[in-house]
Amino acid sequence: MKKKLFFFAEQLLIVANIFVVFILIFESKLSIPVWLQPVGRMHTLMLHFPIVLLLLAMFLDFFSFKKQELSEKNHPNFSQKLLLVGSLLTAITVIMGLFLSREDGYSGSSLQWHKWTGAGTLFLVSIVYFVRNTNWYKPVTAKAAGIVIVFVLIAAGHYGASLTHGENFILQPVTADKGRHIVPVEQAIVFEDVIKPILEKKCAGCHNPDKMKGELILTDSISIMKGGKSGKLFIPGDADLSLILERIHLPWEEKKHMPPEGKPQLT
Repeated sequence: MKKKLFFFAEQLLIVANIFVVFILIFESKLSIPVWLQPVGRMHTLMLHFPIVLLLLAMFLDFFSFKKQELSEKNHPNFSQKLLLVGSLLTAITVIMGLFLSREDGYSGSSLQWHKWTGAGTLFLVSIVYFVRNTNWYKPVTAKAAGIVIVFVLIAAGHYGASLTHGENFILQPVTADKGRHIVPVEQAIVFEDVIKPILEKKCAGCHNPDKMKGELILTDSISIMKGGKSGKLFIPGDADLSLILERIHLPWEEKKHMPPEGKPQLT
């Protein structure tokens, strides 16, 4: 890569970091226009690229970082190139994510943790990139930086998965049945033992305190009775006219069918 192109990329990385800081400071006052919302929704598409590049760059630094490889600044080594490209893609991904977070339906602690671990990843990898040529950046420092960045990156991915798929998404298959015993039919509590497990598997991924699609929470009975943006879910005594059953029984091709296409469907 030519020297001018590298210089331009480095300046772009600095500008991107400043822009992210600006958004974080003034996000409560920002309103994302409609034409920018598709850019924000590409966040989940873009995030896989920087993850792979950053993990590879950290792996190379952890096992093969050598100061002499950085002695000629006009010819950065392979891991430094990976780190620069990965940092730029991380900046783009973080900006997209911040745009997406301004849409309705995202809130709660998982969003805050995902936002700050994502931004933290960007700041850390940017710092590492610009200090790699300093005298105090030794192999031991490179290993420590690599470990910290990987852990922060994993944390960002964990909270992102919780936002997209529901709390404890990664470990849910192996922990779902722990602590839950089979209740005899004659002792079952209708909501706790029959309805809630179904909602947790099929609905809570998009309708929870951290991701309130349609301003609707389906994780507890009080929130369910409250309803959401479209109104009450139930008409007592007339289940067939209740909104929740209406959405469930819509044809699959209908936009308002629930669960949406691509999600685990109700049997």
